[in-house]
Amino acid sequence: MFSRFAGVEFGGDLFSQWPVGLRFEVGLEHVWRAAEIHEFIHRRSEDCILISQDWLSGDADIWEERCTPLFSTPGVLPSAPPQFQTVDVLPFDHTPYRLIWTRLPLHSFNAAQMFQAIANRERGGIPAIRSGVYTIDDRAVLIMHMYDDRGLDIIAANAATLLPVYERFGGWILDNQRHKIDLRFKEFVRTLEDPTSEVRETD
Repeated sequence: MFSRFAGVEFGGDLFSQWPVGLRFEVGLEHVWRAAEIHEFIHRRSEDCILISQDWLSGDADIWEERCTPLFSTPGVLPSAPPQFQTVDVLPFDHTPYRLIWTRLPLHSFNAAQMFQAIANRERGGIPAIRSGVYTIDDRAVLIMHMYDDRGLDIIAANAATLLPVYERFGGWILDNQRHKIDLRFKEFVRTLEDPTSEVRETD
């Protein structure tokens, strides 16, 4: 799965790292948007991969005690602990971090609570998740990341995967990225109408 997004660094800005993506505005009063988008992008799947990205250095100490790692946050995961896989990532010029992930049935964890806990991180609420959180559909080949209460990114291997998301939730696109995103998807729609035109896709 990770090889399908070669060069993408977890813990970084997903939207800026990949040519096919969407960036949505959320806001503390509209966290339900994240849950609604999450449900929509996984509507044809029975499960997803849930990833926690946690710093390996003292940077984690900046979070208050009320902030917990994703897989230790109350009210998110099923009572039976899932089996995890882990890998430590040691970037040349960035803080090292650990990725912990598991595959879960979509009905087995509380996505709405998870997104609320992400939004709470810098707003003083409880529960609060200090980890970077990513959900992956490895069949549709897309990644969703709510970076904080301000918004979320989705990237995919091709524009066709994200076109239904763009069409349904286009009103929530972050204003300062709207022109770029609209241009990208309008160009893609033109290629569907006129197959002689071309638009860049990833393999």
